[in-house]
Amino acid sequence: MSIASRRERDAKVGRILLWEGRVSRSRLISEYGLSPIRASEWLRDFRESYPDWVAWDNKLKADVATSIAYADAERAANAKRQNSISAMLAPYALNVPGKPQSISWEFAHISPRTFSRLNLAITDRLRVRFVYCSMSTPEPHERTVEPHSLLRAGRRWHVRGYCPERQDFRDFVLGRMSKVQLLTEPSSADVATDTAWSTVLQVRIAAHPGLSPAQQLVVRNEYFHGASARVESCRAALLNYMTQEIMAATDVGLQVPPDYQLAVENAEECRQWLFVT
Repeated sequence: MSIASRRERDAKVGRILLWEGRVSRSRLISEYGLSPIRASEWLRDFRESYPDWVAWDNKLKADVATSIAYADAERAANAKRQNSISAMLAPYALNVPGKPQSISWEFAHISPRTFSRLNLAITDRLRVRFVYCSMSTPEPHERTVEPHSLLRAGRRWHVRGYCPERQDFRDFVLGRMSKVQLLTEPSSADVATDTAWSTVLQVRIAAHPGLSPAQQLVVRNEYFHGASARVESCRAALLNYMTQEIMAATDVGLQVPPDYQLAVENAEECRQWLFVT
């Protein structure tokens, strides 16, 4: 096997390890369609390449990521040159809900350790504790959450879950977290009771009425293939992210062209979900 092929294979294993927090033979089989023998070979070779990155967990029957793995990953993320670890640093998780929206450049640095702790908490239904800063409370403070979904909206990753302190479901930005800890306390939150998450809206997007008829036609041709509008399904909890991402006005009197070329035509139907996260 060539060195390049070995590195590519190690990168596939390492990416799952870093972002999901553990890797097993069954996981490699399901992800890459490997035979059991081939999956075992991949794991054996990865352990030889990165012996300090994994620790066997007999209960989970999996290799779990060590603190050394995350320290090495952080150093690689901050390095100016690409290295063998660089290919492992794109966020990755099993069963990330929804359809993540992405843009072609990155602003926020996401720690693989943070991501994997949250992913493990969701997978194993555990509580998680972290230090958080927000625009409303910029001072670092501790939060405990029962997460149920990881999602990407625009340039940022969020985790959604039940917050016992607020006694409601909330979104938290991963880039504003630090010192994330998995707790042994089980999560008792039922995602079915997250009304904003389970409610799916039919959002009608149209050309902004403040545009001239000719300008509206340009917008319809660009976004709707000439149709008058486009209807998109969106979880109520994600409505704000959607309208911000596509720059769609929800108040056509205040949000006007040229800054806004699109508008939510049925904004009144969606009004109760705006700014509810």
